[in-house]
Amino acid sequence: MSHTGPGPTIPELPLQALECFSVLAHQLHFGRTAETLGISQGRVSQLIKRLEIRVGAPVFERTSRRVELTAVGRALADEVVPAFRRLHEGFDAARASALATDRPMRVGFQCAVYEPVARAIAGLPEGATQLVELSWGDPFTHLIRGEIDVAIVLAPCREKGLHPMLEFSRQPMFLAVSGTHRLARGSHVSGSELSDLELIEPLGPAPDYWRQVNAPKKTRGGHELTYSAGAGTIQEALSTVASSRLGLLLCEASTRYVPRPDIRYLPAPDLEPTTLLVLRSERKQHGLADRFAELLVKNLR
Repeated sequence: MSHTGPGPTIPELPLQALECFSVLAHQLHFGRTAETLGISQGRVSQLIKRLEIRVGAPVFERTSRRVELTAVGRALADEVVPAFRRLHEGFDAARASALATDRPMRVGFQCAVYEPVARAIAGLPEGATQLVELSWGDPFTHLIRGEIDVAIVLAPCREKGLHPMLEFSRQPMFLAVSGTHRLARGSHVSGSELSDLELIEPLGPAPDYWRQVNAPKKTRGGHELTYSAGAGTIQEALSTVASSRLGLLLCEASTRYVPRPDIRYLPAPDLEPTTLLVLRSERKQHGLADRFAELLVKNLR
């Protein structure tokens, strides 16, 4: 005779409390855990207390100065932390796959694909992105025309129809000069030294407000700067620098990604720092754009 009654009861897992525990086991700080999870510090304490009641023993030792795992807590963390990491990775992969369209997301970039950007792209499904190098002096045209889906360009952007998703990578400015240039022997370059030098500017339709930041006409101290040559890309400009007495202004990150034995990079503290923007069109958004921005934020931490 068959039995059709209810099967065995499976205990409900306190998933929210376990996720909170997983973050706190890594942070060992209630305030940072609350910030990471987007909840109040009191809610973190409440969830951990509930978990300890369910477990039947304390999982953290708390003092006025520090938070530490108990022996029970360490054993629980060994199982829970990697499990939640795999859950997040599996969910993120499934969501990215669902958001992917029939064509790759075209990501335009200026200067270089910096490490956090590369890691964010690697976090998307394989083949889901296509990189497009943008002209140094034309940061916005391809995005405005819909030829790319996301642009990673030097700030600022005031173009109608373009939406800034993220501003990041605040970098001090440097001067690139030939290794044989008289300034190459110094430890930095002053505003007055910059004013005595002829510089290379970006060629292209970049708006004046963008040029005022990335090819400034004056230093902080009021020294006027002169541009006597132009280049379409940073690589082209560096080749000109190596074979001339001209100088090139670029951010510190670029100096690390384009090292050359024939060029010297000097800090230029009299210039304002630069930042990068992640932009998308306001009219049409690729399904992976938001996920890409989320991954980039994670890789910037």
